[in-house]
Amino acid sequence: MEVKLGLKVTGRCAVTFKTVSGTFFYEMEQDIKRFLTSLQPEFDLAYRAVTDSYGYMWIVFEGKRIEDLLAALTATGDMVEEKGFSDQLLAAVFEFANERQGGHQYLIYNYRRNNFYPFVPTGQKTRDTEQEMIMMSAIGEEMPFEKDMTLWYPLWDLPLKSPG
Repeated sequence: MEVKLGLKVTGRCAVTFKTVSGTFFYEMEQDIKRFLTSLQPEFDLAYRAVTDSYGYMWIVFEGKRIEDLLAALTATGDMVEEKGFSDQLLAAVFEFANERQGGHQYLIYNYRRNNFYPFVPTGQKTRDTEQEMIMMSAIGEEMPFEKDMTLWYPLWDLPLKSPG
């Protein structure tokens, strides 16, 4: 993506799922946090949990190595599924910096559809669909991509920025 589009991995990604009340879900959250904390000495990885205004929990990862980020994100999604909450999984989000045009662009994995799609926000609830098409055409052969653009759901107010 860097060569084709001038997009560089920022070292931030996230997995998001709908929270539910109950002991089993709370225990799963605690298991995920314990697991991720146990990874920190071995991997150069930081994480934080954020709940958004829609009631979705985001586990946001930051790290230098894409391999570490992917391993942590995949393991988190697997834990959610293993605990019986796969229906709660919404998306995994990968952030890229556009070195040519500035700003951030995202590759979103939709768990329900098992496909990726691009998201290029340009402002408050606006997006660059032309750039999204360019992203898709550049990498659509390399991964399972959502062909139906009406299913390229925008995820506004992504909590991927570092706090502070």
